[in-house]
Parts: sequence; C-alpha cells; structure tokens
Amino acid sequence: MRILLFFRFGKEKNMSESVDKIKSDVRAFVETSFPYEVFDITYKPVQGRMVLEVTIDTPDGVTVQDCEKVSRGLSDFLDGVDLIHRAFTLEVSSPGVERVFKRQVDYERHVGKMVRWTLLDEATGRKEAFKARLQEFSPDRIVVRSEKGLREFPLTLVKEARAVLEFPPKMQRG
Repeated sequence: MRILLFFRFGKEKNMSESVDKIKSDVRAFVETSFPYEVFDITYKPVQGRMVLEVTIDTPDGVTVQDCEKVSRGLSDFLDGVDLIHRAFTLEVSSPGVERVFKRQVDYERHVGKMVRWTLLDEATGRKEAFKARLQEFSPDRIVVRSEKGLREFPLTLVKEARAVLEFPPKMQRG
C-alpha cells in the first residue's frame, strides 16, 4: 500500500541539474523541516516526464496528511531555491506496509516481525526465498525463526528483505 501523489510542476530551463545535488538538498530540507525521515528519493523520467519521488517514514508510520504537508512544504522550498531547471512532477508517499528494507533502521524496527527474505550467494549463484520472523539484527548477523527453526546468516547474503503484513489471529481466514 502506498500513500500517494501530490503534484507540482517546475520551470523549464535546461538539462544541467545534478541529480545528487537535488537528492541531497531535498533530503536535508525534509529532515530538518519536518519530523520525518527520508526513506528514498528518486528523480527519473516516467512516461516522458521527469518525476521527483520522495518517500518519507517515521517509526509510527505515515498518513496521507503527512504526505500532503511535506509535499506543500517541499514544493515551496523547490520554488524558492530554483534547484530543478525543467518541468517535473513531485510525488510524496510512504514506503508502504510491505516495504523493502533499504536502511539499517528498517531491520531494527522489524525485529520480532515476519519478513519475506531473498538470499543470494554471489559465489555459488544460489538464490533462496522464504518467510521468517526476524529475531535478531546486527550489521554482521541476522537471526530468523521459521517453521524449520532458527537460522543465522550475514547481511551480505540478503538480496531483498520485505516486511510482511500480518493480521491478528481473529482476522485470519480459516
């Protein structure tokens, strides 16, 4: 589930904007102006139009109102600094319930929760996908519990980790 889309159109000037500078300035503005973390920023062409996607997060989640507040503030900021020199669309969203983990804090916040894991051993090319509850996390070691018991592996084997939406037992279908 993504909380979605607030649009803004910038001015057309030239193609010399620096994507790294855009990302850096947008991250700094959002994280110093609002009580949100920047989960991800992309600036890329989508169907012939440039799109600046800013994904925000908090430990307690993100609402549509949070996205709207950041969208309005960021739009005003971008108007004032003239950072992007061509037409673009601004989208502000949450990472969603079944988010892909991109930062160490994503793992830390999901200790005790179910995660969909994809592991890839680069040396052998062996790929494995499974669901297991994250028991422990450190940058060097991950411990999970599945139906097969405890398992330990290094973070370097993780190709993708994604949160799994769990329903309370009363809500599950039998």
